[in-house]
Amino acid sequence: MTCTRRTCLFLLGAGLRAATTESPGLAVKWRAIAGTTDGTVGAAALHLGSGQHAALHGGEQFPLASVCKLPIAANILAMVDEGKLRLDQPIEVLPQDVFPQVSDIAQRWPKQTRFPLTEMLELMVAHSDNTAVETFFRIGGGAVGMAARFRQWKVEGIRVDRGEEQITLDWAEAHYPPREQWTGEMFTRLMKQATPEGRKLGMERYLTDLRDTGTPDGTVQLLARAYGGELLSKTSTGRLFEILTATTTGPKRLKGLLPEGTVVAHKTGTWNTVNRLNGATNDEGCDRDCGVHQGQHARGDGSRAGDRRDRAGGLRFLGVRPC
Repeated sequence: MTCTRRTCLFLLGAGLRAATTESPGLAVKWRAIAGTTDGTVGAAALHLGSGQHAALHGGEQFPLASVCKLPIAANILAMVDEGKLRLDQPIEVLPQDVFPQVSDIAQRWPKQTRFPLTEMLELMVAHSDNTAVETFFRIGGGAVGMAARFRQWKVEGIRVDRGEEQITLDWAEAHYPPREQWTGEMFTRLMKQATPEGRKLGMERYLTDLRDTGTPDGTVQLLARAYGGELLSKTSTGRLFEILTATTTGPKRLKGLLPEGTVVAHKTGTWNTVNRLNGATNDEGCDRDCGVHQGQHARGDGSRAGDRRDRAGGLRFLGVRPC
């Protein structure tokens, strides 16, 4: 018997809800569920009140996909706390920032080139706006800035090395000019030129690339420390979780698998599918009613042929690798 993504998510979500009372046995149950899939599954849960923790492949790296937008948002809010930025500050979107895929900002640009920082944060996290993440990744210092912030926060197991546009171009095996020469039109043109063979090779490399990855335990650690007010000021912590609670993507993932009315602050991540091999399906969130931080990831693993069922819901949460 093989488990579809939706069934796997339902069973894992039910297990996460029970994490407060049976953490030692939870990983065993997850392992049994994961064994019915043909991908690699990773998950982690932490109950804040008791400190109980459970994980499956908790120390393994999984592609973050758009889950990267959570730490990038936290980095920008940290810069607000440091006085380097303001929530009401207009942020200029440069031509190199415009990423036409999944972006309300890209549709409004170039008629509008400046956007309030706080609005861009909400668009990036709650609506997964890709132009916003490119802009904030640049403003936040890129890979060097993110690595320094993770060290400051003492958070391990998470890497943000590239913007999502570069990750997509690398996945498509595209040959692109220096970053300052990028435009939305360039991205569209290069993606149209990508060949099926290049995409297949790119997917194989994507699944073994340690850049832009996170461990289930690491992503849970980040969210737990953020929720506890250890990373940001009280005001910035409140704004971050306000935005996470407003997330509109992945309604059938963590949020949809918990009892109706449960308040969930979360960020999803989804990657492309090539030849029915999906790169990642993730959700990372905090059940604010019972205080459980949850990390779910799903990733097709090239060494195991990945999860080749291209179905709605299916396997790829937990880290079949994300959070």
